[in-house]
Parts: sequence; C-alpha cells; structure tokens
Amino acid sequence: MHDILGKLSDINLTYDKKNYILKNLNLEIYKGELLSLLGPSGCGKTTTLRIIAGLIQPDSGTFTLEEKDITDVPVHKRDFGLVFQSYALFPHMSVYNNIAFGLKMKKIDSATIDSKVKNMAEICGISEYLNRFPKQLSGGQRQRVALARALVTEPKLLLLDEPLSNLDAQLRIQMRTSIKRIQQQLGITMVFVTHDQEECFSISDRVAVMDKGIIVQCSTPEEIYNKPASEMVARFVGFKNFFTADQAAQLGITLPEGYKQICIRPNDIELSDDSSIKGTVEVRTYLGTGYQYEIHVGQAVMTVSSTKEPAYNVGQSAGLVFKSNKIVYLNR
Repeated sequence: MHDILGKLSDINLTYDKKNYILKNLNLEIYKGELLSLLGPSGCGKTTTLRIIAGLIQPDSGTFTLEEKDITDVPVHKRDFGLVFQSYALFPHMSVYNNIAFGLKMKKIDSATIDSKVKNMAEICGISEYLNRFPKQLSGGQRQRVALARALVTEPKLLLLDEPLSNLDAQLRIQMRTSIKRIQQQLGITMVFVTHDQEECFSISDRVAVMDKGIIVQCSTPEEIYNKPASEMVARFVGFKNFFTADQAAQLGITLPEGYKQICIRPNDIELSDDSSIKGTVEVRTYLGTGYQYEIHVGQAVMTVSSTKEPAYNVGQSAGLVFKSNKIVYLNR
C-alpha cells in the first residue's frame, strides 16, 4: 500500500456554469512519487495543477493534504514549491538571494539560510553561479535556480508546470535527468505537468493521462505505453494502426469477446515475403534508422516501420506479419 499525501476528490470546474473544464476528477498523490499529468493542449492538466496549488478554486469537490481538507487554504499558506516554464526569478537579485528568498520570508537565521542555500545549489549544480544575476545565465541555468529556490524551503509537494518547454531539445534531456535525480535524492513528492510523452515517461513513477477534463488512465509509464485503456490514449502514445473487428477478421485476427477494436504500433508489424497477408506499398518515407511505409491491404491502410533491406518500392507487394503479443485489444 502507498502512503497517500494528497487527494483530489470529485473536482468539478466549469466556465459559464455549463461547460466543464474538469469533470468529477479524482486523483491520489502518493508520498515520494513523481506523478505526471499528461495530455493534449486544453485537456485540463494545468488547471488541475493550479487547483492543487491553491491558485484556482474548484466549483465543487475537495483537495485534502495528509487527510486535512485544504480546498479553501490560500496558495501562500500551502507551503508548496512551484516551478513554471517562465522561471519567474527576481531580476534585481543575485542567484544566492533568489534561492534564499523563501527562507528569509520565514525569518530563518542567516547561518541556516547560508548552509541551506549552498547545499541546494550544490544539489542543483549551480554553486558557481551564486553571485551572478538571472540575466547572466542561460535558460537551463535559470531553470536550475528556479528549482533550487522551490526546493530549499523543503516543501511537502513540488508542482512543476511545463518547466522544460522553453529549453532546446538537448538541454531538456539533461534537465529531466537532473529533476529525476534530485527527486530521488531528496525523496520529495512532485507533480509534473507536460504534453511531451517521452519527457513524461522517462521521469515519472505514475502518469495520469487527461482528455477533456477527465483522467482517462492513471498508471505506470510501462502500463500506459503497452496497454493503453482507450483509443485516445493509444493514439497519444504512438499507436497508428486501428482496426474494427471485421477488419481484424480479414487479417486473420479474432478479437476476444467484448472487444470491438484492435491497435498495433508501426514497428510491431514485420514485413515478410512468406506471409499470406499481402498488401501494396503506396507510400515510402525514409526515417534515417529505416523506412516507414503505408501499405494498403484490401480496405485497410497499415503504417509499418521497418529496417529491412533492400527497401520496398512504391507499388511493390509486401507480406505482413503481426506480432501477436503486441496487439492491443480495445473497448470503444
């Protein structure tokens, strides 16, 4: 059993009193975990984070922290750390004073502040920048300062809203590794909002996939990647081939009772001249590591990724083999 740190219960939020932004949303946050809220733009993930932070009040429902209802407690009394994509550092303060700010507000003595700031700067890899000002730092360095400032007060919960979206691709990979290392080192509970599936899966202990104001699946990254609970989740995590029961039957695949649809990833279909299922290559795209093909089989169109050489040409016949353990069955 996991220890529950916080819990959203039956959260509803509307605009115009009729259009739901969040609908009957329930979510548990476990102590010491990194929980991500993942989903397309406009799905409600940032709104959910802002309700946890106390920046937005829900129309109905509760947020409890350690079994106390804090739904109406204002943001500055929740003692959470917040990190946004904009960094929100004080430009006129040195890095040292930016990190120390929250501790000074709590009237902690200067020797303790000095020790905590230097320790957190060390953990976040920014010790050499303590005397610099935000404008003298790169985007990645600023984000580390924002992280150190949020962590130094030892919050019960750290909330991160798309914290890496302003960084270039290489730096994002470095920063997400740093965030995971710091989270494990400190054992802190984090809720992380992102629309980037790869970023999310690489660092999360659990992922809540959101769509149109509801959580459609909440599980480990592995479970969501390999066993999506719905067509929306499957499409979001990279499945491209979806077939009805009738289409599957034409491909020699029988669905278990109750299921109405199957899906399979492009790289889980093999091309083999020995297969009895034949199609025609209509489109070929070079991906660097191999090729992606659009192959027409009767009425169905398959997207297939393959490293097989020599490559198939447009108009050529190709045999298809489905890896049966990679087929995902869906209820619609």
